[in-house]
Amino acid sequence: DGDNYSCAYDALFTVLYEIWSTDTKVWTKQFREINQHHLKSLSVCFKKYMNGQASFETARDTIRHEIHTQNPAQFPYGKRGTSVAALTSAILAPHDFVAISSPVCTSCEYSEPSIDDRLEFVLYEKEDTPKSTCKWLGSLEHETHEKCPHCFSAMMQPINFKSAPSVLVFEINSRKIKVSKTLKFEQEGETVVLDVRGLIYHGDFHFTSRIIGTDGMVWYHDGMTTGSSCENEGDFNKFSSRKLLRCKGKKLVLVVYARI
Repeated sequence: DGDNYSCAYDALFTVLYEIWSTDTKVWTKQFREINQHHLKSLSVCFKKYMNGQASFETARDTIRHEIHTQNPAQFPYGKRGTSVAALTSAILAPHDFVAISSPVCTSCEYSEPSIDDRLEFVLYEKEDTPKSTCKWLGSLEHETHEKCPHCFSAMMQPINFKSAPSVLVFEINSRKIKVSKTLKFEQEGETVVLDVRGLIYHGDFHFTSRIIGTDGMVWYHDGMTTGSSCENEGDFNKFSSRKLLRCKGKKLVLVVYARI
């Protein structure tokens, strides 16, 4: 939308539509469980689009109006930009705590009861973020200066999700991080796998995206040049992590994982 810049919405919603459309019944339920407001509304709009009852732009603008009404400063109309990370955080904001943190001693077996944690489904890169998204996920913790009351060693406070997320997003700032192509969670004796399903890029005040289908094909989308269609870029397995960090002169800013 040239009058009301919409590229952040176009990039994110195109990725979410690809995820939802792989199994509409399952993902409508998953979207509703994650966020009972925006994401639930988005699945309703996606269904109208799939059934030919509304355009994708109408679906986008419906959710955009909801989000703008809730926070007009952060999600403005007109030719001011929108943070795609902030948009994703608002869309995926859970209605309840989804993670816990558990203070433990680094030397002895002392531990304290787990407490609800404010971690949500968008992870923000810090200065000391590990070398890959997989290692980043495995090293989530709060900094603590507490000492163990038993042996006086340092304490640590790791963070874990209560259950494996359906969707998990990483904000990328580093130019050296490795984008792991899968993430694995151990849950009740089973392994839950999340695959990369979307990559969002930014440059020259514009967002674009790559969508990865369940068949492993990569599709490039740019609302300004490809419009309502996407360009096939080939097999995801043939993309190096380095190649994923850039796309047509733009830098990677978000990686979207989803359950397979």
